[in-house]
Amino acid sequence: MPILHNITERTAYVPGANNLGVVLTGDGGAIVIDTGLDKDTGRMVRRALEEARCELRAIVSTHHHADHIGGNEYLVRNVPGVVVCAPRLEAPLVENPLLEPVYLSLGASPPAALRTKWLMAKGVPVNQIIDGNTCEIAGVTLEIVALPGHSIGQVGVVFDGVCFAADGFFGPVVLAKHGIPYAHDVAAQLAALDRLAARGERFFLPGHGELTERGDLDAALAANRAAIERAATAVCDALTAPGDTFEIARRVRRILGLTIAGLPQYAIFTSAVAAYLSYLEARGTATLAMTDDGAVWHGVA
Repeated sequence: MPILHNITERTAYVPGANNLGVVLTGDGGAIVIDTGLDKDTGRMVRRALEEARCELRAIVSTHHHADHIGGNEYLVRNVPGVVVCAPRLEAPLVENPLLEPVYLSLGASPPAALRTKWLMAKGVPVNQIIDGNTCEIAGVTLEIVALPGHSIGQVGVVFDGVCFAADGFFGPVVLAKHGIPYAHDVAAQLAALDRLAARGERFFLPGHGELTERGDLDAALAANRAAIERAATAVCDALTAPGDTFEIARRVRRILGLTIAGLPQYAIFTSAVAAYLSYLEARGTATLAMTDDGAVWHGVA
């Protein structure tokens, strides 16, 4: 069975825990959209393109999270001349992946437990910055859709009737697994869902989940909105008594009945709760005050 699954005549993807998009340039070349977690996914991308007799010309990193850029270094090292492209706000973190565990460590030098491939990929130089609504890469004009929220400057890529949506939305299995959708900015994440809802492409490929036809997209986006609302409600419920961010995160975990498997998951979960607290503050339902016990969150009735 081929590794590469065709979507349209000029688009394909490598399915898996991370869906990796492919745009065919029409002259024997290919652009890969995200490269997965590590060198193994990078190797799989290379093998898939070799099977399809396509030459890798460029990589588009939609955002900097390690599970989307982990194959970059292997591909850049093993395929000469590959151009790496990334959005302006994401590019410094694609080049310097240590910054991901740094921000998850409150800006401090991260402990060893956060310096794993799950949070820290190997960096590569970004050769081309993605700005604006279109971008010419490897001789192909791609439409760019701004989808910040999950990360600071995430983008989606549109070509030949397919929207490669990165983590602009998640499949239902992923939503159920994580309990609280990860966000850098919850309001921006909701706006990204609205932006996707306005699109008319035939297919939408999330970074995590099933390839979605346009007729099924509204239900998928509604499930994402509902998951975000459930998470916001859980964080609001955790504010019945004052507490710092870590205490609120503990309460949210108990409310949702979640089990935290290790330090990377704990750091990601706590960061997501912090994003929801900022979201509630902007809505006027939470406040943050400095006290003798530190920075304490309070709910607002």
